[in-house]
Amino acid sequence: LMGEPAPDLTLPVGAGAEPGGPTKVTLSELGGQVVVLDFWASWCGACRRTVPTLNDLHEEFAERGVAFYAVNVEPIDRQRLQAAHAAFGTEFPSLHDRAGTVQRRYAIEMLPTVIVVGPDGLVLWASTGVPSKMRLRGAISDALN
Repeated sequence: LMGEPAPDLTLPVGAGAEPGGPTKVTLSELGGQVVVLDFWASWCGACRRTVPTLNDLHEEFAERGVAFYAVNVEPIDRQRLQAAHAAFGTEFPSLHDRAGTVQRRYAIEMLPTVIVVGPDGLVLWASTGVPSKMRLRGAISDALN
């Protein structure tokens, strides 16, 4: 997917919604924004270890309009998703890819997978496993410049 247009997605916000914020998110409607997608599951220990890095960068880049979304890929109910989201301490919304459609579209084979989509909608960076904070920060900075 690197350098290619990010497949569009529309997913419900399953957990961590901003008060009064959207109940679903469509990637193509975020045009012009840098978007960080974190594909995860509740059973995935490495996914849990990824959250502190993402929370830090979410805070660091908030004022520059970078959108962070966790994408849960499990066929679980909303209550279980919200419990896992809270247990992980995720400070940005979790979208729910309950049927795994987006996971297949993005060819996600390993969790966690973190993807950075540039303001032009192209996939600029992807990482499987716990991402390096320095590399992810660099990818987001490059996408903003």
